[in-house]
Amino acid sequence: MLEKQRAEIDAIDREIVALFERRMQVVVDVARIKKENGIAILDANREKEVITKVQSYLKDATLKEELAEVYETLMKVSKDYQKKRMNH
Repeated sequence: MLEKQRAEIDAIDREIVALFERRMQVVVDVARIKKENGIAILDANREKEVITKVQSYLKDATLKEELAEVYETLMKVSKDYQKKRMNH
């Protein structure tokens, strides 16, 4: 009954995971640059800009709040990972 939809979600999840890994590789570079230059991990203005920018990519504007939530979580994970990497 739901096999087709679940297979499609699985395919989308594979793409999301690949993009997540790619994004986190860039986060490692960001952490290195911040550490070398004494820059704080948190940049609240940048986070607001990112959320506004990604919301502008939506075709379905009714998803703005949900997308903001996804990105707030993603940026928290990124900051935590930066902290971990900066302590190495």
